[in-house]
Amino acid sequence: MNGPRAFVEHLQNNLYHPRSDAHSNAICRAILDDLIEHCEPLAKKAASGRLVAKLNHTVTVSYQRWNIDLALGPPAGGPVPPPPGDRIRYDTPSVVEVAVEAKGVMTEHGKARHNRLRDLQAFHHHAHIYDEKVVAIGVVVVNMASVFWSPTRDPSDVTLHSNIDVLSTETVGLFRNLPLRHTPSDGPGLEAACVLVVEHDNLLKNPSLPHGAPAPTPTVLVERSPAPSVGDPLHYATMVQRVCQAYRDRWT
Repeated sequence: MNGPRAFVEHLQNNLYHPRSDAHSNAICRAILDDLIEHCEPLAKKAASGRLVAKLNHTVTVSYQRWNIDLALGPPAGGPVPPPPGDRIRYDTPSVVEVAVEAKGVMTEHGKARHNRLRDLQAFHHHAHIYDEKVVAIGVVVVNMASVFWSPTRDPSDVTLHSNIDVLSTETVGLFRNLPLRHTPSDGPGLEAACVLVVEHDNLLKNPSLPHGAPAPTPTVLVERSPAPSVGDPLHYATMVQRVCQAYRDRWT
């Protein structure tokens, strides 16, 4: 599955900015590509135009606005196949069948990880008030680079994480508290979740690194501990498999 490496390539080539949705859009597109590649029932509906995708989709749930990073569902009106060369058409779904929430813990792990956990808890709560059958997917990117520069800070203000191995291990472990559910009648939870671990220092895009600052290093996908291993409930491939099974059971 190419999604994790496609996202790492995006990070390598683009400035990470915490106030931009470019990164969540990139990982959502990568996940969608893998779902179409590895989930036949979803791919067939997409190819026929019976399933469309929309980034940054907003619906109202119990008088509250629910913002979805990636929403999949049937189009309004009749099916229209995607343009030549595309495997799915981007359009507004009439209802949401699959919803993806993508979050990042890039720096300041102690504070950010708890906020992201609450975000994902609220996400699956909204998803299943909207419809108990929604396939709700939570994705978290955890950065374990020992150096990181945020563009919200002065170019000379580079953060050093002296205990990043401990911090990142604790952060990955925290997301094991996310409940996973198998059927719409189960209690609250996500249908699938994954944690991707990367090393990304963001220094390459710093316009004025201070004298003596570490040199930028290539962005890499971390596959050793603390990254979830193959077969782990939080592994990327497990997430894709769970999504496909839930989609087949509920929407085909």
